[in-house]
Amino acid sequence: MEKELFYVNLNPISMDTISPTRVDDGQLIEYEIAATPAEKKALEDLLHEVQSHDLELGNLVTFRHFDDEKVDEDKNEYQRGLNDVYEELYRLGTAETKQKIKEIHMINDDQ
Repeated sequence: MEKELFYVNLNPISMDTISPTRVDDGQLIEYEIAATPAEKKALEDLLHEVQSHDLELGNLVTFRHFDDEKVDEDKNEYQRGLNDVYEELYRLGTAETKQKIKEIHMINDDQ
């Protein structure tokens, strides 16, 4: 199946949106990827999962945020998800995207 170019930004509000159009906004860091429809869908699902964990309302209306152990677990789980996102962006990314990700040290250089 032929790959198409898409653009991904990791803005927490619209993290799970993958666009076929580049957004001309100097405030956003966009990652250009080449993906099949199935790869795009898998990345969207991963982004949605990470975003929903970050925005879980259950943690906002409970006393969970007072439990340091639970807060650390949540942070670690979110970071693991974000690491998975960067690995997938690197795998699907164009040369420019791969360079951006290497520059922010979000990928192991051994790949």
